[in-house]
Amino acid sequence: MPPRNVILSPDRSGKDPNPMIAAGSPDYLALCSLVLSSVGIPHAYGPRRDGLTVDEEFAEAARHHLEQYFEENEGWPERPPPYQPARFSSNPPTLLIIGALALFFWVTGPWQDDVAWFARGAIDSTAILDNGEWWRLVTALTLHADQAHLIGNCIIGGFIVHLLGRTTGYGLSLLLLVACGSLGNLLNIITRDEAHLSVGFSTSIFAAIGLLSGMQVLAGQLKGFRNLLVPLGAGAALLAMLGVGGERTDLGAHFFGFLSGVGAGMLIRHMDLVRLANRPGRQLSLFTLALLSIIVSWEMAIGP
Repeated sequence: MPPRNVILSPDRSGKDPNPMIAAGSPDYLALCSLVLSSVGIPHAYGPRRDGLTVDEEFAEAARHHLEQYFEENEGWPERPPPYQPARFSSNPPTLLIIGALALFFWVTGPWQDDVAWFARGAIDSTAILDNGEWWRLVTALTLHADQAHLIGNCIIGGFIVHLLGRTTGYGLSLLLLVACGSLGNLLNIITRDEAHLSVGFSTSIFAAIGLLSGMQVLAGQLKGFRNLLVPLGAGAALLAMLGVGGERTDLGAHFFGFLSGVGAGMLIRHMDLVRLANRPGRQLSLFTLALLSIIVSWEMAIGP
């Protein structure tokens, strides 16, 4: 009996007018039949038979096409990366983060130029680049222009922030939101020629989309542009759907937030930082560090 799932050399003795060209499991023979049908080679195959036969005159051509097909498709489809169970809390404090944004808006109110919170905490490219008021890159993430601005960020951002927290852990996720959001704000103002003012958590939201996309890029074996483009394309699609509408939308901040997140996400996956962050006590330390960065930034903004 021939081994399973093999392509057989055709019998050249002339004794068999219909030599067997392939043998194996029903699924394997069905695939061989499909290949031969696609190139127009007549053959005989039945689900209950253990082989696939062709006319003697087509035997060499059939063997050539089958070997070529299996050589070109070796290793496809790719095996998914091994499952890695999460070691961090499955319930990140998303409501705490979103609730804090809403509570802070209740304190600051809507944007008014003569209110200290906005006068000292909003993104102001001139104040940042010329006067060195770098804290604004962080404080602006906690401010919102009006209720509609706040509600939009809380609804859309809540789901994305929660997913990022489930993926990286609650402490690392908050630190990444602050860091990548601040970097996105910085890139947004240094690439502009004119003075720029802005506020909002949406830069961090699109950074979260970029982080999730960037980590997915290196999740499996890179064997082509498909592995690279699919997660980035999905993230870019979310950017296009959620980040370009509305007359007050800061597209630059959204784009650079997303770009910062992609780069950070690829670095995190490459260095396996999620695993390192999930050692005992580290998520709490990272969460505390993120909160301190916000508190210190506001202290620098409105302190004496």
